[in-house]
Amino acid sequence: MRLLDELTEEHRLVDRASGSLIRFAERASKSETTSRDVADFVHFLRVYEGGYHHEREEQVLFPALVERAEVPADRGPLPVMLADHRASAAMVDELEAAADDAAAAAGVARRLAHHLWEHADKEDSVLFPESRQRLVRGGVANLEGRPPTPAEEAARALGEQLTERFPPLDDHEAVRGDGCIACSAFTVTCGGIEKEWWNDWEQEYHRSLDEG
Repeated sequence: MRLLDELTEEHRLVDRASGSLIRFAERASKSETTSRDVADFVHFLRVYEGGYHHEREEQVLFPALVERAEVPADRGPLPVMLADHRASAAMVDELEAAADDAAAAAGVARRLAHHLWEHADKEDSVLFPESRQRLVRGGVANLEGRPPTPAEEAARALGEQLTERFPPLDDHEAVRGDGCIACSAFTVTCGGIEKEWWNDWEQEYHRSLDEG
């Protein structure tokens, strides 16, 4: 599944860039950043992460899951991922609006980093592995997206530069983990992969494994 491999690899850069947002927030709280720094983060996140990355998920992966793997489009993980994408875009807009207010930009950057980390964690640990299995069972031998445009490739390079300008930091306040249990939408807007996607025989199979 070439597309899934590419999306997973792109998360590595998004993960590091999220750590760079934490470093930015630390510096911004000391008035050590500029509006140009904000503009660069906004451009990278809007063009590469919110554009190229999310576009291929929404226009290629998600429709393939619905059409070929019989995954529900109106409940469960897919609406959660789409809501995450919208929330990310809104926070990028909020960051842009705070370009001239270092304290406000620091707060938005930290919230955005936490959001991006959680989103990538649940895609890497739940959505992508489940998607791979279900697409194969649905007869999809490969799934491809498209190459980046020159503008998207330039935005990726900018993201790499940002991780050098702002060496990534972890944040002890960020909640990270694998599986549905680590997702803030679990039991709120989504019942988890087992409830939302697994059919009767899958439920029975996994119960038999648990029972030994």
